[in-house]
Amino acid sequence: MTKKKPERKTRKQWYLLAYDIRHPKRLRRTHAFVKKMGVALQKSVFLIRADQEGLVRLKKGIRQHVDNRNDDVRLYPITSPTALWSAGQQQFSVSNLYASGPGQLPESVKLTQRISMLFTANRAKQKRNRKGKPKQHSSKIKS
Repeated sequence: MTKKKPERKTRKQWYLLAYDIRHPKRLRRTHAFVKKMGVALQKSVFLIRADQEGLVRLKKGIRQHVDNRNDDVRLYPITSPTALWSAGQQQFSVSNLYASGPGQLPESVKLTQRISMLFTANRAKQKRNRKGKPKQHSSKIKS
Protein backbone atom coordinates (compact mmCIF):
# COMPACT_ATOMS: atom_id res chain seq x y z
CA MET A 1 0.00 0.00 0.00
CA THR A 2 1.51 3.30 -1.07
CA LYS A 3 0.88 6.46 0.80
CA LYS A 4 -0.33 9.46 -1.09
CA LYS A 5 1.70 12.56 -0.60
CA PRO A 6 -0.37 15.28 1.01
CA GLU A 7 -1.28 18.01 -1.43
CA ARG A 8 0.74 21.16 -0.85
CA LYS A 9 -1.34 24.24 -0.47
CA THR A 10 0.03 27.12 -2.40
CA ARG A 11 0.97 30.10 -0.34
CA LYS A 12 -1.37 33.08 -0.39
CA GLN A 13 -0.05 36.31 -1.81
CA TRP A 14 -1.25 39.89 -1.71
CA TYR A 15 -2.61 41.67 -4.80
CA LEU A 16 -3.90 45.12 -5.53
CA LEU A 17 -6.75 45.03 -8.04
CA ALA A 18 -7.99 48.17 -9.78
CA TYR A 19 -10.59 48.51 -12.50
CA ASP A 20 -12.21 51.05 -14.78
CA ILE A 21 -15.52 49.69 -16.07
CA ARG A 22 -17.48 51.88 -18.47
CA HIS A 23 -20.96 50.34 -18.40
CA PRO A 24 -22.89 50.76 -15.10
CA LYS A 25 -24.33 47.24 -15.18
CA ARG A 26 -20.93 45.60 -15.73
CA LEU A 27 -19.49 47.89 -13.07
CA ARG A 28 -22.07 46.77 -10.47
CA ARG A 29 -21.56 43.11 -11.31
CA THR A 30 -17.78 43.36 -11.24
CA HIS A 31 -17.84 45.26 -7.95
CA ALA A 32 -20.18 42.70 -6.35
CA PHE A 33 -17.95 39.84 -7.52
CA VAL A 34 -14.64 41.40 -6.42
CA LYS A 35 -15.86 42.54 -2.99
CA LYS A 36 -16.53 38.88 -2.13
CA MET A 37 -12.83 38.19 -2.55
CA GLY A 38 -11.17 41.29 -1.12
CA VAL A 39 -11.33 44.49 0.87
CA ALA A 40 -12.25 47.71 -0.90
CA LEU A 41 -9.66 50.44 -0.43
CA GLN A 42 -11.52 52.75 -2.80
CA LYS A 43 -14.60 52.29 -4.98
CA SER A 44 -12.66 50.45 -7.68
CA VAL A 45 -9.47 49.44 -5.87
CA PHE A 46 -9.27 46.26 -3.80
CA LEU A 47 -6.75 44.49 -1.62
CA ILE A 48 -6.93 40.77 -2.25
CA ARG A 49 -5.13 37.85 -0.65
CA ALA A 50 -5.29 34.69 -2.72
CA ASP A 51 -3.47 31.48 -3.43
CA GLN A 52 -3.01 30.21 -6.98
CA GLU A 53 -6.47 28.61 -7.06
CA GLY A 54 -8.12 31.78 -5.76
CA LEU A 55 -6.26 33.85 -8.33
CA VAL A 56 -7.52 31.62 -11.14
CA ARG A 57 -11.08 31.96 -9.77
CA LEU A 58 -10.69 35.74 -9.54
CA LYS A 59 -9.43 36.11 -13.11
CA LYS A 60 -12.11 33.80 -14.47
CA GLY A 61 -14.87 35.72 -12.68
CA ILE A 62 -13.56 39.05 -13.88
CA ARG A 63 -13.37 37.82 -17.48
CA GLN A 64 -17.05 36.87 -17.22
CA HIS A 65 -18.03 40.38 -16.11
CA VAL A 66 -15.93 42.74 -18.22
CA ASP A 67 -15.74 43.76 -21.85
CA ASN A 68 -12.09 43.62 -22.94
CA ARG A 69 -12.65 46.26 -25.63
CA ASN A 70 -14.04 48.92 -23.29
CA ASP A 71 -13.00 48.08 -19.73
CA ASP A 72 -9.66 48.02 -17.96
CA VAL A 73 -8.72 45.74 -15.07
CA ARG A 74 -5.28 45.64 -13.45
CA LEU A 75 -3.93 43.16 -10.92
CA TYR A 76 -0.63 43.97 -9.24
CA PRO A 77 1.20 41.61 -6.89
CA ILE A 78 2.45 43.38 -3.77
CA THR A 79 4.84 42.08 -1.13
CA SER A 80 2.50 42.94 1.73
CA PRO A 81 -0.16 45.50 2.60
CA THR A 82 2.49 47.48 4.45
CA ALA A 83 3.92 48.33 1.01
CA LEU A 84 0.89 50.56 0.37
CA TRP A 85 1.02 54.30 0.91
CA SER A 86 -1.78 56.80 0.55
CA ALA A 87 -2.44 60.52 0.65
CA GLY A 88 -5.29 62.86 -0.22
CA GLN A 89 -9.03 62.53 0.23
CA GLN A 90 -9.10 58.74 0.32
CA GLN A 91 -6.01 58.30 2.50
CA PHE A 92 -8.04 57.33 5.54
CA SER A 93 -9.52 54.26 3.86
CA VAL A 94 -5.98 52.90 3.69
CA SER A 95 -4.35 54.64 6.65
CA ASN A 96 -6.98 53.25 9.03
CA LEU A 97 -5.59 49.85 8.15
CA TYR A 98 -2.22 50.98 9.50
CA ALA A 99 -3.45 52.68 12.66
CA SER A 100 -1.21 52.16 15.63
CA GLY A 101 -0.58 54.40 18.54
CA PRO A 102 1.85 54.50 21.46
CA GLY A 103 2.21 51.18 23.19
CA GLN A 104 0.46 49.30 20.41
CA LEU A 105 1.71 46.68 18.02
CA PRO A 106 4.09 47.64 15.20
CA GLU A 107 2.43 48.84 11.98
CA SER A 108 3.03 45.65 10.02
CA VAL A 109 1.48 43.43 12.71
CA LYS A 110 -1.38 45.85 13.33
CA LEU A 111 -2.09 46.08 9.61
CA THR A 112 -2.16 42.33 9.12
CA GLN A 113 -4.56 41.95 12.05
CA ARG A 114 -6.80 44.75 10.77
CA ILE A 115 -6.97 43.27 7.29
CA SER A 116 -7.71 39.82 8.72
CA MET A 117 -10.57 41.35 10.71
CA LEU A 118 -11.92 43.06 7.56
CA PHE A 119 -11.77 39.81 5.56
CA THR A 120 -13.49 37.91 8.40
CA ALA A 121 -16.18 40.60 8.72
CA ASN A 122 -16.80 40.54 4.95
CA ARG A 123 -17.21 36.76 4.94
CA ALA A 124 -19.57 36.84 7.94
CA LYS A 125 -21.67 39.56 6.30
CA GLN A 126 -21.88 37.56 3.07
CA LYS A 127 -23.03 34.45 4.97
CA ARG A 128 -25.72 36.45 6.80
CA ASN A 129 -26.92 37.93 3.50
CA ARG A 130 -27.10 34.51 1.87
CA LYS A 131 -29.08 32.99 4.76
CA GLY A 132 -31.77 35.65 4.67
CA LYS A 133 -32.38 35.58 0.93
CA PRO A 134 -34.22 32.85 -0.96
CA LYS A 135 -32.23 31.38 -3.80
CA GLN A 136 -33.02 33.01 -7.10
CA HIS A 137 -32.65 31.37 -10.44
CA SER A 138 -30.57 33.63 -12.59
CA SER A 139 -30.79 33.79 -16.31
CA LYS A 140 -27.83 34.98 -18.31
CA ILE A 141 -28.45 38.48 -19.55
CA LYS A 142 -25.92 40.06 -21.82
CA SER A 143 -24.86 43.52 -20.80
